[in-house]
Amino acid sequence: MSNTMLEELTKVIQSNQYLTLMPIMAKNFSFEERVRLNCFYCTKYDTKWTCPPKIPNLDYEVVLSEYQNIAILKYERTFSKEEFDMVRNESTNEVHRMLLRLEQYLYEHNDSLAISFIGGSCKLCKNGCGKEKCNSPGMARIPLEAIGVNVIKSLANIGIKIKFPLEDKFYRFGLIAW
Repeated sequence: MSNTMLEELTKVIQSNQYLTLMPIMAKNFSFEERVRLNCFYCTKYDTKWTCPPKIPNLDYEVVLSEYQNIAILKYERTFSKEEFDMVRNESTNEVHRMLLRLEQYLYEHNDSLAISFIGGSCKLCKNGCGKEKCNSPGMARIPLEAIGVNVIKSLANIGIKIKFPLEDKFYRFGLIAW
């Protein structure tokens, strides 16, 4: 892992107190077909351009293994029961937009193949996805779950334990690869 670039990316996210970047190796990801099967039962199935069955049919385990560096973008925030929905909704786009900033930073520093994956479905468009095509194809990103990553198990592989139901801390995770 390029410690220098990870340090630079960490500076980029400093504006958000709830975010941290943590290195992870491709071998730490748990890919499972049952995770992708869960997408079928989601109410958003076949309605989002970044979710199954509309995403490219690639071997995403191989895709991630092609990157030299990968980091998890972790959003962690304490919440009260009354704040849960607000924190849940805000965190989605906060993580998504920061991942796009990280991609842009990497592009500006000579890495044209950097890519990110979000946690949960894309929610950039307030009025929903376009019927014929994605309204924001340059900004929309595929969720980790949609590519078959068991996020909870993968995080446990690097020492992050998440227990459900969430009681007082809310988490959201994304991934940046370069």
